[in-house]
Amino acid sequence: MHPISVCIIAKNEEKRIEKCLTSLKPYGFEIVVVDTGSTDRTKEIAAEYADQVLDFVWCDDFSAARNFSLKAAKNNWIFMIDCDEWIKTIDVDELNYFRKHLSDAVGSVSRENIVTENGVQTINNTDNTERFFDKRLYHYTGMIHEQLTPIRGTQMNAYLLQTTLLHTGYDMTPEDRAAKYQRNITLLQKQLAQEPENPYLYYQLGKSCEIINDYERACEYYGQGLFFDLDPELAYVQAMVVSYGNALLYTGQKETALSFENIYDAFSPSADFVYLMGNIYKQNGMYEKALTQYQKAIGMPLCKQNGANSYLPLYQTGEICELLGDLNAASTCYQQCGDFAPAKQRLEALKIK
Repeated sequence: MHPISVCIIAKNEEKRIEKCLTSLKPYGFEIVVVDTGSTDRTKEIAAEYADQVLDFVWCDDFSAARNFSLKAAKNNWIFMIDCDEWIKTIDVDELNYFRKHLSDAVGSVSRENIVTENGVQTINNTDNTERFFDKRLYHYTGMIHEQLTPIRGTQMNAYLLQTTLLHTGYDMTPEDRAAKYQRNITLLQKQLAQEPENPYLYYQLGKSCEIINDYERACEYYGQGLFFDLDPELAYVQAMVVSYGNALLYTGQKETALSFENIYDAFSPSADFVYLMGNIYKQNGMYEKALTQYQKAIGMPLCKQNGANSYLPLYQTGEICELLGDLNAASTCYQQCGDFAPAKQRLEALKIK
């Protein structure tokens, strides 16, 4: 058996866990599934593929469940995955090199988040998440949206691996989404009462409110989180800034969003932020500045939101050209958007004109 253990926590995942497990089986990893109280066929399905299927009494603490799985694993090196994820690509040789030559570091993987739009599954965005580590050096902390944390000290060096996961956790019915994120908000508020100076909790609370379309409350949490002295290099800080800006625009606070000019230098290496600034300028009627930002975003390498460095700024540029009466330029921009449905709709509308 390969000297790496894959750990999974599960509850009522009979519809998704088999796809996850079958994607792992060819690589010879030890597979440990920890069930936190399923009432469906999750454990039965897991038993067909996993080396260990264990029970954990749920205690409203995701870290406790994950750390239980780490203790059960027979190997020190852990690859953590969730039931709503599966392997798209993985380089096992790289994993072996990593554990031998970067033994005190953590391996991050790319995760492509899939959602259904107009009945078609599409990649909405891509993020990076720490998933490969030595359990003697790292464990999980936090009741929900748990974070990998050094057992001793605070230093954690993470390197991006040539491994990609596909993730459908955000692709759910409105009812399931509301139930899941109301639960998350309750747990996050409980943890925040214990850790009121933790900005990451404000980010996750804001994100949870945003997902259930409570943008006003999302703005409040994002604003509180960004009140702290934060490192702009941290991925969650970059995400919180962009999410806050989008939430401000969504709630009509376009003048407040203009204050993001003050943090432009810190966050402008990201296409997501540059595209956001274009939208802020556009909503404030500052079209020349908006066009400059959209042009800059196109082709930038760092991008989390799908299309933020390609068809989205092109589409917004087309809309501005329409507003300014340059329909030929607008058509050219829309044509460059490829299969982006709103751009196709605008092209049809322009033909009618």
